This record gives sequence, C-alpha cells and structure tokens, in this order.
Amino acid sequence: MTPPSRGARAGVPRNVLYLHTTSEIGGSDVSLVCLVERLDRARFHPIVALPAEGPLVARLQQVGCDVLIVDRMKKLTARRGRWFLAPFLANYPGAIRRLARIVAERDVAIIHTNTIHNLYGIGTALVTRRPHVWHVREIVWQSGLVRRVERFLARSSNRVIVTSDAVGRMFEQGRGGLAPNARKIPNGVDVEAFSPGPPDGRIHAELGFPAGAPLVGVVCRLDAWKGVDVFLRAVAVLRAVSPDARFVVVGGPIEGQDAYARELESLASTLGLADVVRFAGWRYRPSDMPEVYRALSLLVLPSRQPEPFGLVLLEAMASSRPIVATDHGGPREICVHGDTGLLVPPDDPARMADAIRWMLEHPDRARAMGEAGRRRVEALYDIKGTVRAIEALYDELLAA
Repeated sequence: MTPPSRGARAGVPRNVLYLHTTSEIGGSDVSLVCLVERLDRARFHPIVALPAEGPLVARLQQVGCDVLIVDRMKKLTARRGRWFLAPFLANYPGAIRRLARIVAERDVAIIHTNTIHNLYGIGTALVTRRPHVWHVREIVWQSGLVRRVERFLARSSNRVIVTSDAVGRMFEQGRGGLAPNARKIPNGVDVEAFSPGPPDGRIHAELGFPAGAPLVGVVCRLDAWKGVDVFLRAVAVLRAVSPDARFVVVGGPIEGQDAYARELESLASTLGLADVVRFAGWRYRPSDMPEVYRALSLLVLPSRQPEPFGLVLLEAMASSRPIVATDHGGPREICVHGDTGLLVPPDDPARMADAIRWMLEHPDRARAMGEAGRRRVEALYDIKGTVRAIEALYDELLAA
C-alpha cells in the first residue's frame, strides 16, 4: 500500500509517523491504537514504527495502519542499569538514519513519539526538520539521570502532550504551570465499547467461580510497582469478613518480570487464597475486556508508585463499575473520592481491605458510584474528544 502524500494540496491526507518502543499490549499501547483508529483519514494517515513483531502489530494493522519494524529502536529505561546507556548511544545514529529514510520515503509531515522512553523522535525531527510531538504517558521516578535527560530533550520538541497533572509536573516551570510547548490532553476511552450491562456469566464460569459471586478485580501487567502483592494481602484480610467474594488478577508479566509473577502466585498460596484468587494472565484479549469489566463488582488499582494516568479506571468507570484506587498520581485526578469510588493510601493492605469491604457491604451505594463514574467518563474522557484535541494540535503545527 502506498501511503498518501503530506503535500499541501487541499484534501490530501498528511502522513504522521508514530514511534513506539514496545510491541506488547499495555495502557500506552492501547491508547495508541485508540488514537490512530479514529484519526480523520481524510486529513491524516498513520504510519507506526515498532521495534519488533508482537501483538501490537496485528492490532494496528486491523485498524488500517502501516506498520514498520525498526529493530534499532531501543527503550531507554533505568531497569537495565547505567551500563545500558553506552550501547544505547552507540546505536542511536544508525536508528536516526533509518528513521530519517522512512520520513523521506513516506513523505512524513509530523513525527509523533508515543512514549517518554523513546528518544528517537526528537533526533529524527531535528535531522529531517519535521515538527515533533512528544506524547508523555509516563512518570519517570526510577532514575534521576533518565528523568533529567528526557526533560532536557522535551524542550526541543514542538509540542509535549501530557496525559494528567501528575505527568505534567515533570514539565512544570520554576514558578509552576506547564512549559510553553506543553499541552494537557487526557487519555480517552471508547464509551460505546465499554458500556454498562449485566454480565453474561462467562467470566465466572471460566474462572471456576460460583455464578453471581461478588467478583473484585485488578487489571494490570504484573510489574512490582503495580502493587498486586498489596492487593493479595488485602484479600487475606477480607477472607474472614467477606467469605462469598472472589478475586481475579487480569494481566501477565512484562519482559523481565516473570519471577515476580511466580512470587505473586506463591504469595497467594502462602496466604491461603488459592481457592478465591485466580491469575488470568494474558488470557483475555482486548476484545474480551468489556465483558470482563461487566463481570466485576468493582475494580481495584493498588499501584505502589503513582500511576501516570490509569486507563483501566476509565474502562471500568465507563462500564459503570465503582473504583478502589491508591490516592496518588492519575487516579487522584480521575476518581472523585466518595462519588465515583474510594481512594486509599498506597501500600496499605488494611485500608484497601476496608474500602473493598465497604463497597461489598453497600451494593446500592457502590452501584450509584459506578453510575457517577460513567457520567464522568462521558463528560471528560470520551476518546472522540481526545482525538479531536490531538488533530487540532497537528493543525496548529502544520499551519505554523
């Protein structure tokens, strides 16, 4: 397929090159799919560069994207230690040359980097003299060095999109307030795909739980900072006071976290939770998730570190499910305590157990919170509004 030109003629779509550094399915990956799927194709044509084959490739192709594999792109992360920085820098010029050729061959008008951990967009934009949008969906708290590098480079981008106030604080100026090139555009959710409705019983049956049993769920990748161990300890407290409740962890480990996933299963066994907790892994595909949320009585987000946003909260709220989440980062902005859910201190299993128990013991109030959450998502977080805001930003750059 030959992509449309970026030419200036009226009615000709402009090519936008999106750079991403994972080919898996997580929050930022789903947000990328939601964005490119809904772009006005009469005005913009999406091309996505990924580092490797993976589940994300097929998802993007299904929504009509051109997908290119650029294996030279490496994720800048503090997980691998500072020794990773030298080979990263040595590889950098070759990656920029490859991406610059793509920009020329595909006549790209705008370069849009979809994660803070990809530093190739800014270099490619400088070489090719194309406008650059850096979409920051993460909070960098693990490494001061990486955080300083990324903040420095962000100043050279034409626009920096932050998804929440928590993310925006990384780019505040000395007296507060976002930098002049930064814009806050929250993530959005498809309010038609994620909608209220009764469960069909399939999820309970697949998990081996009694039909109609209250089901409390966590939806996340199994990464240590996500706090699934805190959730399990809360379940251990709940076991005695809410014997009918059942619990599920939906999501599997990311690269390098397989040992942590095994530790969680061992912890559940040690706490005597094997009969009431299920680890679903990556069993449920994105198309299954609306039914997963409808099967839940409530969603728990137990993150130990601040969430940059918390897309799963929007998905659950759009499904009219109440929330229990830790009180920092994006959840503090998305969830209204006492109205759409309950916020609890991080790393506090007892307080988390109390909040979950309150929800289970007050189903009418929990139902009202779920309905309030649906209204809040419709008003503030509809994916259509997110996409229109980003398209307006593209128009602003192209006009300049």
